[in-house]
Amino acid sequence: MKKKLDIINAAERLFYLNGFHAISTDRICSEANVSTRTLYRYFPSREALTAALLEARQDRFFAALQSPDHPQAVSHMFDAMADWMQQYGNNGCLFLKAWGEYAGEDAALAEQALAYRHKMRNYIARAIQQALGKQHVALADAVWLLFEGVLTSALIIGAAQACEAGKNAALQLIAFNEQT
Repeated sequence: MKKKLDIINAAERLFYLNGFHAISTDRICSEANVSTRTLYRYFPSREALTAALLEARQDRFFAALQSPDHPQAVSHMFDAMADWMQQYGNNGCLFLKAWGEYAGEDAALAEQALAYRHKMRNYIARAIQQALGKQHVALADAVWLLFEGVLTSALIIGAAQACEAGKNAALQLIAFNEQT
C-alpha cells in the first residue's frame, strides 16, 4: 500500500507543477522510486492514476475543514486554504488544471475535477445555512466566489494575504446578513 501512495504523491506533485500531459509515466515511476510494472499493478491506466490522485487530494482537503455545522466553518476554510497553499504550493488549482486538460478528451475525469467545485459549493452553502439558521443561496454563492478568488489572488498578493482578505470579506457579508 505504501508504494501505491508513493505513486499517487509523486504523480500529484509532478502534475501540479507541470500539468497532466507533460509528465511521462517513466518520470512518475522515477519520482516514486517504483518500476513501471508496479505502477500498472496499482493503476491499470494513466486515467486511473489521475482519478485516484484527484480523489486523494479532495479527501485530504476536506479532511482539513471543520464540519459545515461548526460555527467557525467559514472562517476556518480560509485558514485551511492558507495552510494548504503553504504546505502544497501556490500554483493554482489542481482540479482546474485537470478539467482544462481533460475536458475535451475524458468526460469522467473532467466531471471528477468539477465534482470538487460542486462539493465545495455545497459545503459553503451548508455552512452559511448553519451560520444564519436559514438557507441563503446568494450569500453562499458570494462566499464561494470569494473562496474561489483566493486561489487567483494568492498568485498576486500571496497566499496568507489573499486568504485573510477572503475570510474578512466573507465574515463581513455573513455579519451583515445576520443583522438583516
